[in-house]
Amino acid sequence: MSLLPHSISTEVSERLGRAVARTGLTPNALTLIGLLGMAGAATLVAYGKFWQAGIVMLAAALFDLLDGAVARATGRASDWGAVFDAVSDRFADFAILFGLLIWYSAAERFDRTAIVLIAVSLFGSMMVSYTRSKAGEFGVSIRTGLGTRLERVLIVAIGLLSSQIVPMLWLLAVLTNLTALQRWFITWRAMRAIEQRAPIAEKEDEPEEPPDSPFGGTVAD
Repeated sequence: MSLLPHSISTEVSERLGRAVARTGLTPNALTLIGLLGMAGAATLVAYGKFWQAGIVMLAAALFDLLDGAVARATGRASDWGAVFDAVSDRFADFAILFGLLIWYSAAERFDRTAIVLIAVSLFGSMMVSYTRSKAGEFGVSIRTGLGTRLERVLIVAIGLLSSQIVPMLWLLAVLTNLTALQRWFITWRAMRAIEQRAPIAEKEDEPEEPPDSPFGGTVAD
């Protein structure tokens, strides 16, 4: 379960991907532009230019969202592209919160509550991604959650645009950690189901014992 819809029709996605691909931009180039845009937004945040950072952040997020559509539409999806995109997202998450940490750690505007919330949000964001990654190693795919990256980006952007930073941090801290716990539970339930099915499958795969022969021993003898 997610708070927002995360998919569009395949037809719309392919049309959008082909349209962007005609500009000559590759999926990895779009990912890189999105990452640089997030770095720019984080720099603005560090200087207290919050609404400007919100605009730049939304523009950067748009590039980041388009890379997958272009990859699918042009047949250029690759394992490296998926890794590059995932790692870039983690850097982007960290950059924005690090910018806020710089702002609120200055002596003239030091805010202990904000700094604690930033730390809790960083931890929650990390655990959301780590839980999904670790679950994938054991064959459990998790695509949903209360606060996936789409929800987190929108929460931060709205907080920046409205300059309601501390309320935004409260929401982000709670939502990320709830999502991590939700994914933890989903993983536990899925792995428990896999473990319960395993003995049944093993029993079905066992060869049947040959019937006894009337002359003693078994038919296999």
